[in-house]
Amino acid sequence: MKKLCLLFVFFLCLALPLLAQDQETKPSESEMASMTPPPGLDDEFIKWMVGEWQGTTESPMGKSTDLQKCWFGLDGQFLMMDFTSEWGGSNYRGLGAITLTQNGEVQGYWIDNMRTMSKGKGKLEGNVVTMEWESQMGKMTRVMEKVSDDKFTVAVKWPGPDGNMVEAHSEMTRKPVMTDKK
Repeated sequence: MKKLCLLFVFFLCLALPLLAQDQETKPSESEMASMTPPPGLDDEFIKWMVGEWQGTTESPMGKSTDLQKCWFGLDGQFLMMDFTSEWGGSNYRGLGAITLTQNGEVQGYWIDNMRTMSKGKGKLEGNVVTMEWESQMGKMTRVMEKVSDDKFTVAVKWPGPDGNMVEAHSEMTRKPVMTDKK
């Protein structure tokens, strides 16, 4: 009898999810519409970032040579970034994504080959994006400014191990687009 009861409970556990599926209803049209992604980002500043950039960064670690590629991802919902930097034989690589929320806040995520995972938020005002980033390494402030159609600068500040602020400054220039000449 005990084995029969256990067998019944086992089959009941298998059957309940199947019975629940039969009772589910399809989402209404309004529910389906709310599940549709919003239109892609249509901000002029964000669109301006798309392309390939090259430049340098000056930091306490020295001067680096930097490359950055930006493109729209996930149906235009995010500006995706692939960043590489080389200084003194060392390499740094990071991948990020930023987007604009419905209320205009800039939100972002960053991961890199230092196993850093950061979350950032901030604001876009004119040609300047100011973001506060948090990770297991602490907090940092990053200010990016569009200088011209083909140039931007970045200033980053974070507390060093001794508590004093550490700064890095970057200058990036748009790489020329190569065209086929026939």
